[in-house]
Amino acid sequence: MDFLDPKKRRQHAILLYSGYVLIGIAILISTMVLVYQANGFGVNSKGQVVQNGLVFLSSQPNPADISLNGHKKDQTNTRLSLPAGRYDARLTRAGYRDWQRSISVQGGDVQHFDYPFLFPKDLVTKNQADYAVAPGVSTQSPDRRWLLVQQTPIATKFDLYDLKNPAEAATALTLPTAVVRLNNGQQSWAAVQWADDNQHVLLKHTAGTDSEFILVDRNDVAKSVNLNQTLGSNPLTLTLIDNKYDKYNLLDSVPGTVSTASLDNPTPVKLLDSVLSYKSYGSKTMLYATADGARAGKANIVIAVNGKQYSIREVSASNTYLLDMASYRGAPYVVLGAVADGVVYIYRDPVGQLSDKSIKTAVAIRAIKVVNPSYVSFSPTAQYIVAEGGTQFGVYDIFLKRAYVYTRPDAPDAPQAHAEWMDGNRLTYVSGSKLQVFDYDQRNHQTLMPATAGAAPFFSPDYKYVYAFTAGTAGAAAQLTQTTLLTAADL
Repeated sequence: MDFLDPKKRRQHAILLYSGYVLIGIAILISTMVLVYQANGFGVNSKGQVVQNGLVFLSSQPNPADISLNGHKKDQTNTRLSLPAGRYDARLTRAGYRDWQRSISVQGGDVQHFDYPFLFPKDLVTKNQADYAVAPGVSTQSPDRRWLLVQQTPIATKFDLYDLKNPAEAATALTLPTAVVRLNNGQQSWAAVQWADDNQHVLLKHTAGTDSEFILVDRNDVAKSVNLNQTLGSNPLTLTLIDNKYDKYNLLDSVPGTVSTASLDNPTPVKLLDSVLSYKSYGSKTMLYATADGARAGKANIVIAVNGKQYSIREVSASNTYLLDMASYRGAPYVVLGAVADGVVYIYRDPVGQLSDKSIKTAVAIRAIKVVNPSYVSFSPTAQYIVAEGGTQFGVYDIFLKRAYVYTRPDAPDAPQAHAEWMDGNRLTYVSGSKLQVFDYDQRNHQTLMPATAGAAPFFSPDYKYVYAFTAGTAGAAAQLTQTTLLTAADL
Protein backbone atom coordinates (compact mmCIF):
# COMPACT_ATOMS: atom_id res chain seq x y z
CA MET A 1 0.00 0.00 0.00
CA ASP A 2 2.11 2.80 -1.44
CA PHE A 3 -0.07 5.62 -0.09
CA LEU A 4 0.91 4.60 3.45
CA ASP A 5 4.65 4.75 2.69
CA PRO A 6 5.92 8.25 3.68
CA LYS A 7 8.89 8.02 1.33
CA LYS A 8 6.76 7.19 -1.65
CA ARG A 9 4.22 9.85 -0.71
CA ARG A 10 7.05 12.37 -0.69
CA GLN A 11 8.17 11.19 -4.14
CA HIS A 12 4.62 11.52 -5.50
CA ALA A 13 4.33 15.04 -4.06
CA ILE A 14 7.67 16.03 -5.60
CA LEU A 15 6.59 14.66 -8.98
CA LEU A 16 3.22 16.41 -8.72
CA TYR A 17 4.67 19.79 -7.82
CA SER A 18 7.37 19.40 -10.47
CA GLY A 19 4.63 18.82 -13.01
CA TYR A 20 2.82 21.96 -11.89
CA VAL A 21 6.05 23.95 -12.21
CA LEU A 22 6.74 22.56 -15.69
CA ILE A 23 3.19 23.31 -16.80
CA GLY A 24 3.51 26.85 -15.45
CA ILE A 25 6.82 27.33 -17.26
CA ALA A 26 5.29 25.99 -20.49
CA ILE A 27 2.34 28.39 -20.16
CA LEU A 28 4.70 31.29 -19.44
CA ILE A 29 6.90 30.45 -22.43
CA SER A 30 3.86 30.07 -24.70
CA THR A 31 2.50 33.40 -23.51
CA MET A 32 5.86 35.08 -24.10
CA VAL A 33 6.08 33.54 -27.58
CA LEU A 34 2.60 34.81 -28.42
CA VAL A 35 3.38 38.28 -27.06
CA TYR A 36 6.65 38.43 -28.96
CA GLN A 37 4.97 37.21 -32.15
CA ALA A 38 2.22 39.79 -31.72
CA ASN A 39 4.94 42.43 -31.51
CA GLY A 40 6.62 41.18 -34.64
CA PHE A 41 9.48 39.14 -33.12
CA GLY A 42 10.59 36.05 -34.95
CA VAL A 43 13.59 33.86 -35.72
CA ASN A 44 15.50 34.31 -39.00
CA SER A 45 17.18 31.61 -41.08
CA LYS A 46 20.33 31.91 -38.95
CA GLY A 47 18.45 31.23 -35.72
CA GLN A 48 18.71 34.83 -34.59
CA VAL A 49 15.82 36.57 -32.84
CA VAL A 50 14.75 39.62 -34.88
CA GLN A 51 11.89 42.08 -34.63
CA ASN A 52 9.83 42.12 -37.79
CA GLY A 53 7.40 44.74 -39.00
CA LEU A 54 3.67 44.13 -39.15
CA VAL A 55 1.79 45.01 -42.35
CA PHE A 56 -2.00 44.88 -42.73
CA LEU A 57 -3.50 44.86 -46.22
CA SER A 58 -7.18 44.96 -47.19
CA SER A 59 -8.93 45.59 -50.48
CA GLN A 60 -12.17 46.39 -52.24
CA PRO A 61 -13.42 43.93 -53.36
CA ASN A 62 -12.14 41.42 -50.84
CA PRO A 63 -10.30 39.05 -50.85
CA ALA A 64 -7.37 39.65 -53.16
CA ASP A 65 -4.12 37.70 -53.39
CA ILE A 66 -1.04 39.35 -51.88
CA SER A 67 2.31 38.96 -53.60
CA LEU A 68 5.57 40.34 -52.21
CA ASN A 69 8.57 40.60 -54.53
CA GLY A 70 6.78 38.29 -56.96
CA HIS A 71 5.95 35.57 -54.42
CA LYS A 72 2.41 34.89 -53.25
CA LYS A 73 2.11 35.34 -49.48
CA ASP A 74 -1.51 35.38 -48.41
CA GLN A 75 -4.82 37.13 -49.02
CA THR A 76 -6.05 40.54 -47.94
CA ASN A 77 -7.56 41.21 -44.53
CA THR A 78 -4.65 39.47 -42.85
CA ARG A 79 -1.53 40.42 -40.90
CA LEU A 80 1.90 39.89 -42.39
CA SER A 81 4.99 39.74 -40.17
CA LEU A 82 7.89 40.79 -42.39
CA PRO A 83 11.63 41.22 -41.83
CA ALA A 84 12.95 44.73 -42.26
CA GLY A 85 13.42 45.61 -45.92
CA ARG A 86 11.74 46.94 -49.03
CA TYR A 87 8.98 45.00 -50.74
CA ASP A 88 7.12 45.33 -54.02
CA ALA A 89 3.55 44.53 -52.96
CA ARG A 90 0.92 43.53 -55.50
CA LEU A 91 -2.77 42.71 -54.99
CA THR A 92 -4.51 40.59 -57.62
CA ARG A 93 -8.01 39.26 -58.12
CA ALA A 94 -9.50 37.53 -61.15
CA GLY A 95 -11.18 40.03 -63.46
CA TYR A 96 -9.57 43.09 -61.87
CA ARG A 97 -6.60 45.31 -62.54
CA ASP A 98 -3.69 44.91 -60.14
CA TRP A 99 -2.96 47.30 -57.30
CA GLN A 100 0.69 47.71 -56.41
CA ARG A 101 3.13 49.84 -54.46
CA SER A 102 6.50 49.64 -52.76
CA ILE A 103 6.43 49.08 -48.98
CA SER A 104 9.37 49.87 -46.71
CA VAL A 105 9.34 47.82 -43.48
CA GLN A 106 11.37 48.42 -40.34
CA GLY A 107 11.51 46.33 -37.19
CA GLY A 108 8.65 47.24 -34.89
CA ASP A 109 6.70 49.01 -37.62
CA VAL A 110 2.92 48.58 -37.83
CA GLN A 111 1.57 49.71 -41.19
CA HIS A 112 -2.01 49.64 -42.44
CA PHE A 113 -2.97 49.73 -46.11
CA ASP A 114 -6.75 49.76 -45.84
CA TYR A 115 -7.45 51.66 -49.03
CA PRO A 116 -6.47 49.51 -52.08
CA PHE A 117 -9.25 49.63 -54.66
CA LEU A 118 -9.27 47.15 -57.55
CA PHE A 119 -10.98 48.30 -60.74
CA PRO A 120 -12.42 45.80 -63.25
CA LYS A 121 -10.33 45.05 -66.32
CA ASP A 122 -13.44 45.27 -68.50
CA LEU A 123 -15.76 48.15 -67.67
CA VAL A 124 -19.47 47.79 -68.40
CA THR A 125 -21.16 51.14 -69.11
CA LYS A 126 -24.81 51.77 -69.86
CA ASN A 127 -26.86 54.86 -70.60
CA GLN A 128 -28.85 56.11 -67.60
CA ALA A 129 -30.56 59.15 -69.14
CA ASP A 130 -30.48 61.48 -72.16
CA TYR A 131 -30.44 65.29 -71.93
CA ALA A 132 -31.26 67.53 -74.85
CA VAL A 133 -28.92 70.20 -73.46
CA ALA A 134 -25.89 69.69 -71.22
CA PRO A 135 -27.15 70.23 -67.63
CA GLY A 136 -26.12 73.44 -65.89
CA VAL A 137 -26.05 71.83 -62.43
CA SER A 138 -25.16 68.31 -61.39
CA THR A 139 -24.33 67.85 -57.72
CA GLN A 140 -24.16 64.98 -55.24
CA SER A 141 -25.13 64.96 -51.55
CA PRO A 142 -22.43 64.40 -48.91
CA ASP A 143 -23.59 60.83 -48.25
CA ARG A 144 -23.33 60.23 -52.04
CA ARG A 145 -26.89 58.91 -52.15
CA TRP A 146 -28.63 61.78 -53.97
CA LEU A 147 -27.70 63.17 -57.38
CA LEU A 148 -29.44 66.36 -58.46
CA VAL A 149 -29.29 67.16 -62.19
CA GLN A 150 -30.73 70.25 -63.82
CA GLN A 151 -32.65 69.37 -66.95
CA THR A 152 -31.41 72.45 -68.87
CA PRO A 153 -29.03 75.27 -67.86
CA ILE A 154 -31.81 77.87 -67.63
CA ALA A 155 -34.75 75.81 -66.39
CA THR A 156 -36.09 75.37 -62.87
CA LYS A 157 -36.65 71.66 -63.49
CA PHE A 158 -34.36 69.03 -61.96
CA ASP A 159 -34.00 65.25 -61.89
CA LEU A 160 -33.25 63.62 -58.53
CA TYR A 161 -31.53 60.22 -58.65
CA ASP A 162 -31.33 57.86 -55.69
CA LEU A 163 -27.93 56.20 -56.20
CA LYS A 164 -28.62 53.80 -53.35
CA ASN A 165 -31.40 52.35 -55.51
CA PRO A 166 -29.98 52.62 -59.03
CA ALA A 167 -32.83 50.71 -60.66
CA GLU A 168 -35.36 53.38 -59.66
CA ALA A 169 -36.28 56.13 -62.12
CA ALA A 170 -35.35 59.72 -61.34
CA THR A 171 -37.83 61.94 -59.50
CA ALA A 172 -38.73 65.20 -61.27
CA LEU A 173 -38.49 68.38 -59.18
CA THR A 174 -39.71 71.81 -60.24
CA LEU A 175 -38.88 74.90 -58.21
CA PRO A 176 -41.88 77.09 -57.33
CA THR A 177 -42.22 80.11 -59.62
CA ALA A 178 -42.12 82.52 -56.68
CA VAL A 179 -38.74 81.20 -55.54
CA VAL A 180 -36.86 82.13 -58.73
CA ARG A 181 -37.17 85.89 -59.08
CA LEU A 182 -34.50 86.80 -61.65
CA ASN A 183 -35.29 86.19 -65.30
CA ASN A 184 -33.49 88.88 -67.31
CA GLY A 185 -30.18 88.54 -69.15
CA GLN A 186 -27.96 85.53 -69.66
CA GLN A 187 -28.70 82.95 -67.00
CA SER A 188 -26.60 80.30 -65.30
CA TRP A 189 -26.82 78.06 -62.26
CA ALA A 190 -24.16 76.65 -59.93
CA ALA A 191 -24.16 74.38 -56.91
CA VAL A 192 -22.72 76.07 -53.81
CA GLN A 193 -23.05 73.64 -50.91
CA TRP A 194 -25.06 70.75 -49.51
CA ALA A 195 -26.25 70.77 -45.93
CA ASP A 196 -25.19 67.91 -43.68
CA ASP A 197 -28.79 66.66 -43.54
CA ASN A 198 -28.38 65.54 -47.19
CA GLN A 199 -31.80 67.09 -47.84
CA HIS A 200 -31.02 70.72 -48.57
CA VAL A 201 -28.70 72.08 -51.26
CA LEU A 202 -27.73 75.71 -51.83
CA LEU A 203 -27.74 76.89 -55.45
CA LYS A 204 -26.65 80.19 -56.98
CA HIS A 205 -28.72 81.55 -59.86
CA THR A 206 -27.18 84.32 -61.99
CA ALA A 207 -29.12 86.42 -64.47
CA GLY A 208 -27.13 89.10 -66.23
CA THR A 209 -25.20 91.00 -63.55
CA ASP A 210 -27.56 89.96 -60.74
CA SER A 211 -27.59 86.79 -58.67
CA GLU A 212 -29.71 85.09 -56.06
CA PHE A 213 -29.19 82.17 -53.68
CA ILE A 214 -31.85 79.50 -53.51
CA LEU A 215 -32.08 76.81 -50.85
CA VAL A 216 -33.62 73.71 -52.45
CA ASP A 217 -35.41 71.13 -50.33
CA ARG A 218 -35.13 67.91 -52.33
CA ASN A 219 -37.63 66.16 -50.06
CA ASP A 220 -40.32 68.84 -50.44
CA VAL A 221 -39.42 71.22 -53.25
CA ALA A 222 -42.37 73.49 -52.35
CA LYS A 223 -40.45 74.44 -49.19
CA SER A 224 -37.48 75.79 -51.17
CA VAL A 225 -36.44 79.32 -50.18
CA ASN A 226 -35.06 82.36 -51.99
CA LEU A 227 -32.50 83.46 -49.39
CA ASN A 228 -31.92 86.90 -50.93
CA GLN A 229 -35.58 87.66 -50.38
CA THR A 230 -35.82 86.00 -46.97
CA LEU A 231 -32.69 87.66 -45.58
CA GLY A 232 -33.27 90.99 -47.32
CA SER A 233 -29.74 90.99 -48.73
CA ASN A 234 -27.89 90.63 -52.02
CA PRO A 235 -24.54 89.14 -50.96
CA LEU A 236 -21.61 88.40 -53.22
CA THR A 237 -21.24 84.99 -51.61
CA LEU A 238 -23.40 83.02 -49.22
CA THR A 239 -22.38 79.81 -47.45
CA LEU A 240 -23.83 77.53 -44.80
CA ILE A 241 -22.51 77.80 -41.25
CA ASP A 242 -21.31 74.42 -39.99
CA ASN A 243 -23.11 72.85 -42.98
CA LYS A 244 -26.50 73.61 -41.39
CA TYR A 245 -29.21 74.45 -43.89
CA ASP A 246 -30.74 77.25 -41.81
CA LYS A 247 -27.62 79.24 -40.77
CA TYR A 248 -25.58 81.45 -43.12
CA ASN A 249 -22.48 83.56 -43.65
CA LEU A 250 -22.89 86.40 -46.15
CA LEU A 251 -20.08 88.37 -47.81
CA ASP A 252 -20.77 91.77 -49.39
CA SER A 253 -18.19 92.81 -51.95
CA VAL A 254 -18.02 96.41 -50.72
CA PRO A 255 -16.73 96.99 -48.08
CA GLY A 256 -16.04 93.27 -47.64
CA THR A 257 -18.40 92.76 -44.73
CA VAL A 258 -19.15 89.26 -43.47
CA SER A 259 -22.49 88.93 -41.72
CA THR A 260 -24.39 86.06 -40.16
CA ALA A 261 -28.08 85.26 -40.44
CA SER A 262 -30.48 82.36 -40.05
CA LEU A 263 -34.01 81.42 -41.00
CA ASP A 264 -35.05 82.03 -37.39
CA ASN A 265 -33.25 85.41 -37.27
CA PRO A 266 -33.12 86.57 -40.89
CA THR A 267 -31.74 90.08 -40.36
CA PRO A 268 -27.97 89.89 -41.11
CA VAL A 269 -25.66 90.78 -38.20
CA LYS A 270 -22.19 92.10 -39.06
CA LEU A 271 -19.37 89.82 -37.98
CA LEU A 272 -16.19 91.11 -39.75
CA ASP A 273 -15.07 93.98 -41.95
CA SER A 274 -12.52 94.26 -44.81
CA VAL A 275 -12.71 90.57 -45.70
CA LEU A 276 -11.29 89.59 -49.09
CA SER A 277 -12.04 85.86 -48.88
CA TYR A 278 -13.10 83.46 -46.12
CA LYS A 279 -13.58 79.85 -45.12
CA SER A 280 -15.67 78.96 -42.08
CA TYR A 281 -15.30 75.88 -39.91
CA GLY A 282 -17.90 74.80 -37.41
CA SER A 283 -20.09 77.53 -35.95
CA LYS A 284 -17.47 79.71 -34.23
CA THR A 285 -14.33 79.64 -36.39
CA MET A 286 -13.51 81.55 -39.56
CA LEU A 287 -10.30 81.72 -41.58
CA TYR A 288 -10.09 84.84 -43.76
CA ALA A 289 -7.84 87.13 -45.80
CA THR A 290 -7.81 90.87 -45.17
CA ALA A 291 -5.71 93.87 -46.16
CA ASP A 292 -6.04 95.31 -42.65
CA GLY A 293 -2.69 95.40 -40.88
CA ALA A 294 -0.83 94.05 -43.92
CA ARG A 295 2.10 95.66 -45.70
CA ALA A 296 1.71 97.08 -49.21
CA GLY A 297 1.12 94.30 -51.73
CA LYS A 298 0.35 91.83 -48.95
CA ALA A 299 -2.68 90.36 -47.21
CA ASN A 300 -3.07 89.06 -43.69
CA ILE A 301 -4.46 85.59 -43.12
CA VAL A 302 -6.41 85.71 -39.89
CA ILE A 303 -8.31 83.10 -37.92
CA ALA A 304 -11.24 84.26 -35.80
CA VAL A 305 -12.41 82.02 -32.97
CA ASN A 306 -15.22 82.98 -30.61
CA GLY A 307 -14.87 86.63 -31.58
CA LYS A 308 -11.07 86.77 -31.10
CA GLN A 309 -8.77 87.35 -34.09
CA TYR A 310 -5.33 85.79 -34.49
CA SER A 311 -3.06 86.80 -37.39
CA ILE A 312 -1.30 83.70 -38.77
CA ARG A 313 0.89 85.06 -41.59
CA GLU A 314 1.17 87.49 -44.49
CA VAL A 315 0.84 86.33 -48.09
CA SER A 316 0.98 88.18 -51.39
CA ALA A 317 -2.11 90.15 -52.35
CA SER A 318 -4.07 88.08 -54.86
CA ASN A 319 -7.42 87.62 -56.53
CA THR A 320 -7.50 84.10 -55.10
CA TYR A 321 -6.57 83.00 -51.58
CA LEU A 322 -6.21 79.35 -50.66
CA LEU A 323 -7.92 78.70 -47.34
CA ASP A 324 -9.15 75.53 -45.68
CA MET A 325 -9.52 73.99 -42.22
CA ALA A 326 -10.24 70.54 -40.81
CA SER A 327 -9.79 68.45 -37.69
CA TYR A 328 -7.71 65.28 -37.73
CA ARG A 329 -7.62 63.01 -34.68
CA GLY A 330 -8.90 65.83 -32.50
CA ALA A 331 -6.32 68.41 -33.60
CA PRO A 332 -7.18 71.45 -35.76
CA TYR A 333 -5.23 71.95 -39.01
CA VAL A 334 -5.13 75.00 -41.28
CA VAL A 335 -3.82 75.28 -44.83
CA LEU A 336 -3.33 78.68 -46.45
CA GLY A 337 -1.58 80.40 -49.34
CA ALA A 338 -1.84 82.73 -52.31
CA VAL A 339 -1.52 81.97 -56.01
CA ALA A 340 1.39 84.37 -56.56
CA ASP A 341 3.55 82.86 -53.79
CA GLY A 342 3.82 79.37 -55.29
CA VAL A 343 3.66 77.73 -51.87
CA VAL A 344 1.03 76.65 -49.37
CA TYR A 345 1.56 76.47 -45.63
CA ILE A 346 0.15 73.87 -43.26
CA TYR A 347 -0.37 74.62 -39.56
CA ARG A 348 -1.32 72.43 -36.64
CA ASP A 349 -3.38 74.29 -34.03
CA PRO A 350 -2.27 77.83 -34.95
CA VAL A 351 -4.61 79.35 -32.35
CA GLY A 352 -3.00 77.27 -29.62
CA GLN A 353 0.41 78.52 -30.71
CA LEU A 354 -0.65 82.17 -30.97
CA SER A 355 -2.44 82.18 -27.62
CA ASP A 356 0.51 80.53 -25.84
CA LYS A 357 2.48 83.36 -24.18
CA SER A 358 5.69 81.35 -24.42
CA ILE A 359 5.33 80.99 -28.23
CA LYS A 360 3.25 83.96 -29.49
CA THR A 361 3.74 82.95 -33.11
CA ALA A 362 2.35 80.32 -35.46
CA VAL A 363 4.92 78.05 -37.06
CA ALA A 364 3.95 75.99 -40.11
CA ILE A 365 4.59 72.28 -39.84
CA ARG A 366 5.10 72.08 -43.59
CA ALA A 367 5.44 74.30 -46.65
CA ILE A 368 4.64 72.69 -49.98
CA LYS A 369 5.83 74.35 -53.18
CA VAL A 370 3.38 74.21 -56.08
CA VAL A 371 3.63 76.45 -59.13
CA ASN A 372 0.62 78.80 -59.26
CA PRO A 373 -1.47 76.87 -56.73
CA SER A 374 -5.15 77.44 -57.39
CA TYR A 375 -6.86 74.92 -55.11
CA VAL A 376 -6.42 73.30 -51.71
CA SER A 377 -8.59 70.82 -49.84
CA PHE A 378 -8.60 68.12 -47.20
CA SER A 379 -9.52 64.56 -48.10
CA PRO A 380 -12.85 63.32 -46.66
CA THR A 381 -10.95 61.63 -43.83
CA ALA A 382 -8.82 64.80 -43.34
CA GLN A 383 -5.64 62.69 -43.35
CA TYR A 384 -4.42 64.21 -46.63
CA ILE A 385 -4.16 67.80 -47.81
CA VAL A 386 -3.88 68.43 -51.55
CA ALA A 387 -2.59 71.61 -53.16
CA GLU A 388 -3.02 71.78 -56.91
CA GLY A 389 -1.75 74.04 -59.65
CA GLY A 390 -2.59 72.80 -63.16
CA THR A 391 -0.87 69.44 -63.54
CA GLN A 392 1.28 69.81 -60.42
CA PHE A 393 0.13 68.32 -57.12
CA GLY A 394 1.44 68.60 -53.60
CA VAL A 395 -0.06 66.17 -51.08
CA TYR A 396 0.71 66.08 -47.36
CA ASP A 397 -0.03 63.02 -45.22
CA ILE A 398 -0.76 64.30 -41.71
CA PHE A 399 -0.54 60.85 -40.14
CA LEU A 400 2.84 59.89 -41.61
CA LYS A 401 4.10 63.51 -41.73
CA ARG A 402 5.16 62.93 -45.32
CA ALA A 403 4.79 65.10 -48.43
CA TYR A 404 4.45 64.03 -52.07
CA VAL A 405 5.01 66.51 -54.90
CA TYR A 406 4.45 65.32 -58.47
CA THR A 407 3.43 66.48 -61.91
CA ARG A 408 0.74 64.57 -63.76
CA PRO A 409 1.42 63.79 -67.44
CA ASP A 410 -2.25 64.11 -68.40
CA ALA A 411 -3.66 67.62 -68.08
CA PRO A 412 -7.29 67.99 -66.95
CA ASP A 413 -9.76 68.79 -69.72
CA ALA A 414 -11.31 72.26 -69.64
CA PRO A 415 -13.35 73.59 -67.92
CA GLN A 416 -12.25 71.63 -64.84
CA ALA A 417 -10.77 73.85 -62.18
CA HIS A 418 -9.23 71.07 -60.10
CA ALA A 419 -9.29 67.37 -59.23
CA GLU A 420 -11.88 65.88 -56.90
CA TRP A 421 -11.52 63.33 -54.12
CA MET A 422 -13.05 60.00 -55.11
CA ASP A 423 -12.87 58.88 -51.47
CA GLY A 424 -10.42 59.35 -48.62
CA ASN A 425 -7.42 58.14 -50.62
CA ARG A 426 -7.93 58.73 -54.37
CA LEU A 427 -8.18 61.74 -56.67
CA THR A 428 -10.06 61.93 -59.96
CA TYR A 429 -10.42 64.21 -62.96
CA VAL A 430 -11.23 63.95 -66.65
CA SER A 431 -8.41 64.01 -69.19
CA GLY A 432 -8.56 62.98 -72.82
CA SER A 433 -12.35 62.66 -72.40
CA LYS A 434 -11.90 59.77 -69.96
CA LEU A 435 -12.05 59.55 -66.20
CA GLN A 436 -8.62 59.31 -64.54
CA VAL A 437 -8.19 57.92 -61.01
CA PHE A 438 -5.02 57.70 -58.95
CA ASP A 439 -3.96 57.25 -55.33
CA TYR A 440 -3.05 60.32 -53.27
CA ASP A 441 0.66 59.68 -53.98
CA GLN A 442 0.08 59.26 -57.75
CA ARG A 443 0.43 55.46 -57.67
CA ASN A 444 -2.06 53.09 -59.30
CA HIS A 445 -3.24 55.46 -62.00
CA GLN A 446 -6.22 54.05 -63.88
CA THR A 447 -8.00 55.27 -67.00
CA LEU A 448 -11.68 54.44 -66.80
CA MET A 449 -14.74 55.10 -68.97
CA PRO A 450 -15.53 58.10 -71.25
CA ALA A 451 -16.59 61.28 -69.46
CA THR A 452 -16.91 64.99 -70.10
CA ALA A 453 -15.20 67.58 -67.92
CA GLY A 454 -18.23 69.74 -67.23
CA ALA A 455 -19.22 67.72 -64.16
CA ALA A 456 -17.39 65.67 -61.56
CA PRO A 457 -17.87 61.89 -61.49
CA PHE A 458 -20.45 60.62 -59.01
CA PHE A 459 -19.76 57.42 -57.08
CA SER A 460 -22.58 55.47 -55.46
CA PRO A 461 -22.52 55.08 -51.66
CA ASP A 462 -21.15 51.53 -51.89
CA TYR A 463 -18.76 52.38 -54.77
CA LYS A 464 -20.34 49.71 -56.94
CA TYR A 465 -21.10 52.27 -59.66
CA VAL A 466 -19.73 55.51 -61.00
CA TYR A 467 -21.90 57.97 -62.93
CA ALA A 468 -20.60 60.49 -65.47
CA PHE A 469 -21.79 62.68 -68.31
CA THR A 470 -20.66 61.99 -71.86
CA ALA A 471 -21.36 63.52 -75.25
CA GLY A 472 -24.82 62.49 -76.36
CA THR A 473 -25.93 60.59 -79.45
CA ALA A 474 -29.08 60.49 -81.56
CA GLY A 475 -30.13 64.06 -80.84
CA ALA A 476 -29.14 64.15 -77.16
CA ALA A 477 -26.53 66.74 -76.20
CA ALA A 478 -25.45 64.77 -73.14
CA GLN A 479 -25.93 61.35 -71.59
CA LEU A 480 -25.72 60.33 -67.97
CA THR A 481 -23.97 56.96 -67.88
CA GLN A 482 -23.60 54.31 -65.23
CA THR A 483 -20.41 52.21 -65.09
CA THR A 484 -20.13 49.11 -62.91
CA LEU A 485 -17.03 48.90 -60.69
CA LEU A 486 -17.47 45.20 -59.95
CA THR A 487 -17.31 42.18 -62.20
CA ALA A 488 -20.52 40.29 -62.92
CA ALA A 489 -19.39 37.56 -60.52
CA ASP A 490 -19.15 40.05 -57.64
CA LEU A 491 -22.41 41.97 -58.18
